Amino acid sequence: MFYILLRFYTRICFRCFYRNIHYTGWEHIPKNGPVIFAPNHQNALMDALAVLLWQKKPVVFLARADIFKKKFIGKLLRLIKIMPVYRMKDGYSKLTKNERQFKEAACVLINNGYLCLMPEGGQDGHRRLRLLVKGLFRIAFEAQLAVEKSRDVQIVPVGIDYSRYEHAGSDLVVHFGETMLVSDYIGFYEQDPVLGINTLRDHLAGRMKSLIIDIQNTEYYEEIYGLSRLLSPAYIRALALKNSAINRFEARLRLSDRLEDFFKNPEEQKQAVVLKEFHSIYEALPGTQEEKYCLSDDLRKKLNRKTALYLFAALALTPAYLINWPIRKIIQAIIKLDKDPQMHCSFRFALSALMLPLWYLTLSLLPALLLKWCLIKASIFFLVLLFVACFGERFIPAFSLELRLWRLLHKQPSDLRAKLISALDKLEELCRDFFVA
Repeated sequence: MFYILLRFYTRICFRCFYRNIHYTGWEHIPKNGPVIFAPNHQNALMDALAVLLWQKKPVVFLARADIFKKKFIGKLLRLIKIMPVYRMKDGYSKLTKNERQFKEAACVLINNGYLCLMPEGGQDGHRRLRLLVKGLFRIAFEAQLAVEKSRDVQIVPVGIDYSRYEHAGSDLVVHFGETMLVSDYIGFYEQDPVLGINTLRDHLAGRMKSLIIDIQNTEYYEEIYGLSRLLSPAYIRALALKNSAINRFEARLRLSDRLEDFFKNPEEQKQAVVLKEFHSIYEALPGTQEEKYCLSDDLRKKLNRKTALYLFAALALTPAYLINWPIRKIIQAIIKLDKDPQMHCSFRFALSALMLPLWYLTLSLLPALLLKWCLIKASIFFLVLLFVACFGERFIPAFSLELRLWRLLHKQPSDLRAKLISALDKLEELCRDFFVA
């Protein structure tokens, strides 16, 4: 009962946290039998929530063991069906503990349960698929051997993409791919376990790569992904597509694939011009690399936006900013204590889901007690406060980032805007060949 209520509440918080959530491929999720969800690992615990929150059956999830160090957190995670799994960085001696964890995971499958594992085994903040580790495949084959031919252990590859990793208000796109049957590979495994694991791993990696942005070019990674963000609005316009979360993702996916091919076999003169124009834009944009990526989305529209619109947005978001300011500062202080940036979004989400409703309740009770409101008035005030603050909070990170760009344009020489637009025009013209379906 606790798990059901917690999942329901977390769904609501998840919907509030992300601006747009888009799922595809529901038809690929098996209704019966043991199932393993195999998503790419981009954003710590948010990846797990993206997969399990909307499943009809409870999903057992395997997470890195270091987040279980504190007893209270460990008990809470186990309560919501999250099990620890150890990695090489946790110490070689602790890897032996995985045997028990793998057996428990296999039992979940033997009992026709849902299991979620990140086959990459880690994350690095780049939009590409890392080498898959063997833990998932050992569990899958062990479960398949246990059930023999009575049932098929099924693997569902999952692709997850975030338009922005750390803050609220970003797009989340989740693709469920076509199911893979472990029984199709059991012959290889019985012949040679290493052969079976490697064959299944290679095929799963291929399925996963088709669902995500997978930029393997490390030399030009920033340029390829940055260009895909800059050029995606032009791609959408060229194909007369709706400017939706799924189409923005598809545009980045197609463009990054074509740009990676371009940088493998470049026309040297054209590549030099593309790189020059790209860096002239990115070096001018404020913020971190991830923030520059976010500013790149519809950059032309941001550059042409009138000051009056910024003033209107600032006035509209001020109530939410002031209401949430104390909790936001506390959350930021807590997040700074963790040195792993990939965990920041998970901490931000969890702390917001825990602290903000209590803060809104406190703010509602104060006037109710001072003004002697009845329960109905206090409840209405709480709901209005909840709506205004939560709705506004989704837009504050993006607005704050865009406001930095606006300030930069007004502090710098007046021709900076014109230079950025000119560079963007040149890039779109140079990459016109990429704007095809």
